[in-house]
Amino acid sequence: MANIEFHKIWIEQCEATEGIRDHFGTQDAIRYLIGEKFLNFLEESDRRPEFAGELPNFVAKVKEIFEPHEVSEFLDGLLHERTAEDEDWPFDDFEDAELEPRDVVNEAEKIVLIERAKELLVK
Repeated sequence: MANIEFHKIWIEQCEATEGIRDHFGTQDAIRYLIGEKFLNFLEESDRRPEFAGELPNFVAKVKEIFEPHEVSEFLDGLLHERTAEDEDWPFDDFEDAELEPRDVVNEAEKIVLIERAKELLVK
């Protein structure tokens, strides 16, 4: 049985991105690579040193595949989705909305993760 190196899966994911871009366009390609694969990899890099070691290589490859403005626009869109104020919010606070504290923390963690991705990929 072959030894699978999950911390190097980003290489295949970057290769697949080219095909996605050719068949479905840049938005689908960026949603796949950054919105799914990179954000998950970045999160995993906090827990596993082998992923953290590969992170600079993954970042460099993403920068080769996408233009900075494409990455910035995509990540800004993700942030806007998570932070947009809802004019129709009928509740005075989170307790009235019956939100679990863990849900609020999870959402905050996602926002921080997107900000970290933006710092790595755009700056």
